[in-house]
Amino acid sequence: MTPAYSVVIPAYNAAGTIRQAVESILGQSVPAQEIIVVDDGSTDETASVAAAMAGPITVVRQENGGPGAATTTGFRRVATPCFATLDADDLWLPAKIERQLAALEEDPGLAGVFSLGRQFPDGQAPDPEGDGAVTRLWTRTTLLFRTDAARKVGDFTDMPGMLGEMVDWLARSRDLGHRHLMLEEILAMRRIRAGSLSSNRDAERNRGYLVAVHNALKRKRRMASESGTGPARDEG
Repeated sequence: MTPAYSVVIPAYNAAGTIRQAVESILGQSVPAQEIIVVDDGSTDETASVAAAMAGPITVVRQENGGPGAATTTGFRRVATPCFATLDADDLWLPAKIERQLAALEEDPGLAGVFSLGRQFPDGQAPDPEGDGAVTRLWTRTTLLFRTDAARKVGDFTDMPGMLGEMVDWLARSRDLGHRHLMLEEILAMRRIRAGSLSSNRDAERNRGYLVAVHNALKRKRRMASESGTGPARDEG
C-alpha cells in the first residue's frame, strides 16, 4: 500500500511563482494528502494566491523567520507517514513522488530520497528536456522523507544569511545513522530567479554553509570523544 504524504512549502514574497509550484504538486501521479503553504511574513499576495487554489491546501501565516523556521512550522503539522518539501519557486515533474515512494518501499532502511533537477531561468517555460544545467539536488525541492525519521532529526535551523539550513539538517540526519538515496533521474525543475536565495550569494550570505559544516565537524568530534574512538578536541 502506498503511504500517504504531505508537502510543506515555505514561501516568502512568492506570489509570482507559488501557483506553479502548487500546481506541480497537484499534478503528481500519486496525490498528496495535504499541501501546507507557510507564508513567512510575505509583503505580497503569496498567501491569498495559495488560499484561492482548489485542492487539499492549508495556508499558515507567520512573522518572517526564515526558510528553516517556515519549514519547521509546516513540518510540525504533518500527520502522514511521509512528507516532502518544495521551494516556492521550483517545480516537480509528475512522476517525482511516485518514483521516490517506490524507492522507499523497495528499501525500508532508507530515511529519505532526493533526485536530480534541471535549472531553468525565470521567465521561461520549464523544459525537462532543455539545456539547463542538471544538478544533484540535496535540497528542500526534492526531499521526500519518512516522517518518524525526520522527527528524530528535529527542527530546521536557519543559518547566517538564510542559507545552509538544509546542509545542517541533513548532516544531523546522517549523524543519527540515517541513509539517504539520490535518484539519478530528473524529477524537478529549479528556477533561477534574480534576487532569490539560491542566486544571490555573497561572502556574508555564504557564511551559513560554513557554519553548517563547522557544526557538523563539532558534532563528529564530540561523538568520537564520547565513544572513545578519538581524542577530545576544543569545541570552540
